[in-house]
Amino acid sequence: QLKVRPIKFPTPMVPRAVQPKAREDEAKISAGLAKIADEDPTFSIRRDLQTHELVISGMSDLHLDIIQQRLKNRYKLEMTTHIPHVPYLETITANAEADHRHKKQTGGRGQFGEVHLRVRPLDRGKGFSFVNAVKGGTIPGQYIPAVEKGVREQMEKGVISGNQVVDFEVEVYFGKDHPVDSSEQAFKTAAATAFRKAFEKAGPVLLEPIVSVDVTVPAAHFGDISADMSTRRGHISGMDAIPGGLQVIQAIVPLAEMLSYATNLKSMTAGQGSFTMELRGYEPVPPNVQQQIVDKYQKSRAGVEDE
Repeated sequence: QLKVRPIKFPTPMVPRAVQPKAREDEAKISAGLAKIADEDPTFSIRRDLQTHELVISGMSDLHLDIIQQRLKNRYKLEMTTHIPHVPYLETITANAEADHRHKKQTGGRGQFGEVHLRVRPLDRGKGFSFVNAVKGGTIPGQYIPAVEKGVREQMEKGVISGNQVVDFEVEVYFGKDHPVDSSEQAFKTAAATAFRKAFEKAGPVLLEPIVSVDVTVPAAHFGDISADMSTRRGHISGMDAIPGGLQVIQAIVPLAEMLSYATNLKSMTAGQGSFTMELRGYEPVPPNVQQQIVDKYQKSRAGVEDE
């Protein structure tokens, strides 16, 4: 009986986010790319659940250019691509509290809701906890779900960088209502704003994805690879010699520094290098890098608000 070993294809390591030229073509482009991925085991497609981007991955920029042309020729669909957004997370490092009164009078029935809350950090990976510590009905029970919803919606949007907030507890402990003007919407808005205020006082930090990387290169290139990793805020964690005069270099690096690595590695090794990587976890971003990310986000927000 003849047994054939399954062919092991290389993992596609060049990611690009997809942007349809016509918004109404998004579903068609996704379906067309999925069909191409079924035919090409070195090409993949996925939806990033955090950034909501459609991300394709291939073996090189040229490979992805060919995929893009194939989509146009076969399905008459056009798209552009860009470096994917890094899925940062936001969290806090200290306890804080804040309150907010949402009050509007526009003639007729107004809006009124006041929320006082505390935030505290949780261990990494613990997610989100909501505690209702209101006593004496200072926030009527029917509005507590709206308070939690306001916090959750703001958590998803982020506060300082537009990225999801994780690993924290919110305790709502006091508030005020109005017999006529209070509503679920008013309490939701008050809770979201109180949460933003507390978050900004609670030592906010950005967390970035960290990846474990294995780089395989001819041994002569070890010095170049090692020096390059240090410029990417990475460090070498190990190395192994393998047959053929090759060296496997293990490194731990922020994902943000690896999004265009395939092109750089090709240049450094004259096309003789390859690499794989997998998510290792999340770690705080250095303060100077965090400030750059936050400033960029604030500028983009200002641009949207000015339009």
